[in-house]
Amino acid sequence: MAELFVPKIIDELGDVVVNQLGEKINLVMGVEEEVANIKRKLETIQNVLHDAERRRQKEKPVAKWLEELEDITYEMDDVLDEWNIKIQKPKYEGTHQKQPTLRNKVRSFIPSCCSCLKQLPARQFEFISSGGIPDSQDFQRIMTTSIIDESGIYGRESDKDALLDQVLSETSSSQGRDGVQIISVVGAGGSGKTTLAQLLFNNDEVKNHFDFRNWICVSDPFDQKRIAKAILESAGSGSHFMLELDSLIRLIKETFSGKRFLLVLDDVWTEDDSKWKPFQDSLKDGAPGSVILVTTRSNRVATVVGTTHTHQMSQMSDSDCWLIMQRIAFARKSGDLCKKVERIGLKIAEKCKGLPLAAKTMGSLLRFKDTVQQWQNVLDSEIWQLKEAAVSLFPHLYLSYNELPPELKRCFSYCAVFPKDFEINVEELIRLWIAQGYVRPNRRGERLELVGLEYFNNLAMRSFFQELQEVEGYYGFHEYMKCKMHDIVHDFAQFLTKNECTERAFSSLVIDFGRLRSFFAFSHGRVAPQGSARHLFCSLNCVRTLTLSCCGLHEIPAEIGSLNHLRHLDLSWNLFETLPEAICDLYYLETFDISNCGDLSCLLQRIEGLVHLRILHIEYCKKFETLPHRILGKISSFKSLKVLGCHKLRDCYSDKIGDDWMKISHISQVDIS
Repeated sequence: MAELFVPKIIDELGDVVVNQLGEKINLVMGVEEEVANIKRKLETIQNVLHDAERRRQKEKPVAKWLEELEDITYEMDDVLDEWNIKIQKPKYEGTHQKQPTLRNKVRSFIPSCCSCLKQLPARQFEFISSGGIPDSQDFQRIMTTSIIDESGIYGRESDKDALLDQVLSETSSSQGRDGVQIISVVGAGGSGKTTLAQLLFNNDEVKNHFDFRNWICVSDPFDQKRIAKAILESAGSGSHFMLELDSLIRLIKETFSGKRFLLVLDDVWTEDDSKWKPFQDSLKDGAPGSVILVTTRSNRVATVVGTTHTHQMSQMSDSDCWLIMQRIAFARKSGDLCKKVERIGLKIAEKCKGLPLAAKTMGSLLRFKDTVQQWQNVLDSEIWQLKEAAVSLFPHLYLSYNELPPELKRCFSYCAVFPKDFEINVEELIRLWIAQGYVRPNRRGERLELVGLEYFNNLAMRSFFQELQEVEGYYGFHEYMKCKMHDIVHDFAQFLTKNECTERAFSSLVIDFGRLRSFFAFSHGRVAPQGSARHLFCSLNCVRTLTLSCCGLHEIPAEIGSLNHLRHLDLSWNLFETLPEAICDLYYLETFDISNCGDLSCLLQRIEGLVHLRILHIEYCKKFETLPHRILGKISSFKSLKVLGCHKLRDCYSDKIGDDWMKISHISQVDIS
C-alpha cells in the first residue's frame, strides 16, 4: 500500500546524497534537480495519504488514484532496488567500476522514477488534497443501547451462564483489590459481544443484585467528558452540561461510593490508560460485588482497563447460525420454497464459521432471493465477492482495520495469500513480511524478527488471528508459533487485496507474472514440469518471495539467478541433487530454506555471494556431511542456522565444544538436533 511505501522511498532518495558523500562519488551529477523534484512530490503526496486511505472504499476516484499510486510506488521501489545493486554489488565482489561508468548506470534510473510519477493523474491528486473528511463521515460506529429482543437470540446460553456466574460472584478469586471486578468480554467484530452484554444487563437476577445498572456506549474516540456525563445521567444524577471533567469525576465518586453497581462500557477502543485512570479511581469505592463490564475487540484494551477476568467469545454452532439466517431469510416466504432451499441454506450457514454478524448478513441477503438457483449462486460465491457483504459485514471489520498503522494494515492484508483454514506458521509469516519490506525497525540495530513478532502480537490481540497455539520454538518464538484466520476475516483480507495478485500455482501461466511480488505454489506433492519452472524464473521480474515447496522439482534452472529482488526462497521438499551456482547471484536473498531435500548433499560453492543472507534452514538433508565454515564466516548478516535431522552434521556439531562447532559458533542462533 502506498501509505507504507511512499515514506520508504522518500528515505531512500534522501540517502542517495548521504551515501554518495560517504563514498566520495557523485552518482547523480546532472540530475540533482530531478532527484529533488521526485522527493518533493512524494512528500506532498504523503501529506494526504492517510485521508485518502480512509476514503478509498467510499469514493471510487480516490480508490482509483490510490491503486495507480501503489503501482507506481512498487515500480519505484524496484528501480531503487536495482540502483542499490549497481552501487553495492561490485564492492562485495571485489571489483571496482570507474566512477563515470557507475554514474551513468545510476543516472539511467532517474528517468524511470520521473516517468513513474508522471503517470499519476494530477487532477485526482488535487481532488484528494482539497480537504479531509471528519471522523463523523468515516465508517459509522453504531451507538448501542441496553434494549434487546431476546426472541431473536440463539446459541449464547453457555456464554451467558458463564458470564452470569462471574458477575454475581461476590467472592470471586479474580475480584480486584478494591472490591470492584473489571470483566472484559473480548472478541472479533460481529462475534456477539454487545448482545451478550445486553442479555446479562437485562437478566432478572442481575436487576435484583445491583443498586445501580448503567449502560454506556463508549465507542471511539474516548470522550472523557461525554462518558462521565453519560455515567451520571444513567445513575439518575441529572444533566451536567457546564461542568469540567474534574467536577464530573468527583460527582461519579460521590454517586457510586458504597453502592453495588453494574457499569457496562460497551465498545471500548482506547489503549491510553491515562484516559481510563480517572474513571477507575472514581469507581474503586463501590460496594463489594460491584462490576465494571467492558466489551472490546482488543486484549490490549482489556489489559489497559485493569481486567480481573476475561471472557473470550466462543464461536456459534452452524445450526445456531442457520437459525439466525432462516429467521431473517424466510420472513414472508412460502413454506414450499423454505423446504426446497433448506439443504443449501445449511451449507451457507457453515460459511459463516460461527460469526453471528455473518449469519445476519447472509440472512438479509437471502431474504430477497426467491429461487433455488439464486440461493445456489450465493452458496457458490465467496463472501468477499458478494456486494451485500461489503455493505453490511465488512464495515464492522473496517473499524478494527482502520485503527491499524500502515505497516500492520499491510501485514494483515498480505495474509490473503494463504488458502482458507490454512495453519500459518508464525515464524514463517514474519519472515514473509520482512521479505516484502513491511517490517521496519524502530531504531538502528533492532532485530527485524522481534519487530515482526510485535506486529503479529498486535494483530492477534485485536482478534485478526485465531486458534493461537503455543509451540516451543527457537529464536524467541515461543508464544504463537501457529495460528489460523477466521474465514470471514480471511474474506475481508481478500476483499482488501482483490486488485492484487500474489498467489498462483504452476497451472496458471496465463497471468502477468512480471508484476507479482510473491509467488506461492501450494502444490501438495504435485510434480511441476521443468519447463514451467524455467519459464517462471524468466517471468518473475519483481518477485520478493518465492515458495516452491513440495513441487517435485528434479532440477532448479539457472534462470533463478535473474530474480534480482528476491528476499525469501523456499525450495524445501523437492527432489533435486544439486543447486545452481546462479543462486549466489541473488544479492538481496535473506532467507533460504532447503529442508527435506533428501538427495541434496552440499551447499553452494559461492554462497558468500549471498551477502544479505540471515536465515538458512537445512532440515532432514541426510546426505550433508559438512558445512562450508570458511565461507559462511564471510557473511556478516548471517543470524540463524537451523539443522535438524541431518545425522552426519549433528555428529559434527552437537557437542557444541569441538573444533567444528567453533567454526559456526559466531552465528547468533544455531539449532542442531
